[in-house]
Amino acid sequence: AVVSTQSTGRQLLNFVRNPIIVGEYDAIVSYVDPGATGFFIRNGFSSDLILNNRFSDLVDHWDNSTLMSYLPPYSECLSSGTVSLLREMSSSLADDIKRWRSTSVEAYQTQLSCLERMRHEIMLLRTTVSSQETTINSLTSEIDRLRLSKGVCEREFREYRAQVRAMLSRLKNGKDDLETAETEILGLSVLGNKDFLVNGREDDNIVIRIGEEEFMDLEDEIRAAICAVPSYKSIRITAIEKQTSEKSGALRNVFTARCNALRDPTLTTKLYYCGGKGGTLHRVLKEGFQAHDMVVGDYGIGLYFTQNPVRAMQYSEPGLLLQCDVGIGMAESVLKMDQTRNRPPVGYDSILTGERDVDHIGIYSHQRHNELQYLVFDSKQAIPLYLIYFTV
Repeated sequence: AVVSTQSTGRQLLNFVRNPIIVGEYDAIVSYVDPGATGFFIRNGFSSDLILNNRFSDLVDHWDNSTLMSYLPPYSECLSSGTVSLLREMSSSLADDIKRWRSTSVEAYQTQLSCLERMRHEIMLLRTTVSSQETTINSLTSEIDRLRLSKGVCEREFREYRAQVRAMLSRLKNGKDDLETAETEILGLSVLGNKDFLVNGREDDNIVIRIGEEEFMDLEDEIRAAICAVPSYKSIRITAIEKQTSEKSGALRNVFTARCNALRDPTLTTKLYYCGGKGGTLHRVLKEGFQAHDMVVGDYGIGLYFTQNPVRAMQYSEPGLLLQCDVGIGMAESVLKMDQTRNRPPVGYDSILTGERDVDHIGIYSHQRHNELQYLVFDSKQAIPLYLIYFTV
């Protein structure tokens, strides 16, 4: 009876497996009772877990059963003779298949072991990198702190040196006696103000710092001019803001093109802007000079500049000083005042003016200096470089 049942079952399986009868298919999948797994294996089904794992979501799960699958041959027709031949060859292939499967399992185990070790190694490396990043951030913060401290020390030293040089110069010229100079030298002290960011001001496009090497020459130049005037000695530079906005490159290109059109393109120099009332200097530093920045002065309508930073302070917004790159070109010396002048003389690019009255109240505006000023009539002939902050 058992043999008859297995024979009937085998015939049914042959019927189901025949693509001529049931059509083309990729696999036959079934959950098999534990007692029937041997029968299905003898009829070409496989119980390999890795192979059948891809079918686990296609059929409902049955408890206390084994998921098995049958993969048809590539031939379209599976005749009874072919089935008989496969059955005869199954015993000879069984050992080979078992050996191949064992080798594949070993390879899979080796690869999985390697992947697990690599996963643990990656986790360890990530932990190490995270720890190193914390150390790097800590060291970077310490470097920044030391750099700022170094900048403060350098600034204080240069202030002290400039003050001593100014006193020695006055002593040499007979403006001070030895006793006064000694008193001032003994009274000098290195100031310890480390807050050299102006009100903590930071900007996405502009970095405000002082004491860096890039600004040393500019600081020394301004301090030397300040110390040369006794009544200005109380002024301290607190920060220097560099023009680094998004428009910096475009402004430089416009300025270069305008200078190339001058009668002498090589005559460009760094000067201090004699203007900026109404709080316009921050906008000028970021966006450059515009036509509406032209002022009406004693010698004409335009932009006035001077080589002396102390002189520029009289016209600037209190506490601020703007240094610019100015294309002077061919400059004509003009002594006659004319507030309606709006262009340079024929054959020239700018004019060199005489003394000009301070047109608004600024810091120490009561002081007088016989300083000449340059006047340009085109806003494209000047580009802002640095905005200097100072306190009294």
